[in-house]
Amino acid sequence: MNFFKAVFRAWFYFRQGYNVYLAFLIGFASNIVVLYRLGIADNKYLSIIFPSLTIFIIVGLVVSVPVGILTGLYHMKRTAAFAADAAVQTESNPYMYKAIPGKEREVFIPIWILTLRALSKVLDQQKTITTEDRQEMEDILNKANALLEGQYVGLPKRMGVRRSSVTEGDK
Repeated sequence: MNFFKAVFRAWFYFRQGYNVYLAFLIGFASNIVVLYRLGIADNKYLSIIFPSLTIFIIVGLVVSVPVGILTGLYHMKRTAAFAADAAVQTESNPYMYKAIPGKEREVFIPIWILTLRALSKVLDQQKTITTEDRQEMEDILNKANALLEGQYVGLPKRMGVRRSSVTEGDK
């Protein structure tokens, strides 16, 4: 792994760890303390209900955890926000345009290539393949071979990566 790739991976891990865990815990704790100190400690009526910060934290957790779960569920299932986020993530994922290292590159694509070549031979022997079908099969085989070589196939221009010669006709 080269230096820049390692730096960007470390940056990603830092952002994930900080944003998802550290900032959440620090933000939650500071909100609880600030809310208690400014809203409850000096209020004679609310300080009867919440005589200590510990009671306020327990009640806050009992209320905020289910509300957070329901809000997250609503976000995932009932709004267009999650669908839009997933669409952007999918479009910007380089592995939507490249073969995934591992089983896809080592097993699945070679099997598909062998299957298409065998099918092509059978259709040739039966003389049932048209020249258009033959050309379409060749185009697909060229793209599959490009994927095996680590090239992009069908990459949108906006991603800023140069398209391979195999995919130039897919504009």
